[in-house]
Amino acid sequence: MTNVAALEALDRGVIRNILRSMANEHWSVAEALDEYDIPEELRDEYEALIEDCFVD
Repeated sequence: MTNVAALEALDRGVIRNILRSMANEHWSVAEALDEYDIPEELRDEYEALIEDCFVD
């Protein structure tokens, strides 16, 4: 069985990599999610996590 904390840490690591790639490659969120092969059913969750990283 997987540890929830480990899954959350993995998600945050992936988010960090996605943000870095977005900045370096000038990708949109959709392009980055495609590049990282994020499944369609998780995209809303990842988009929300990415959105939380930006300041208004």
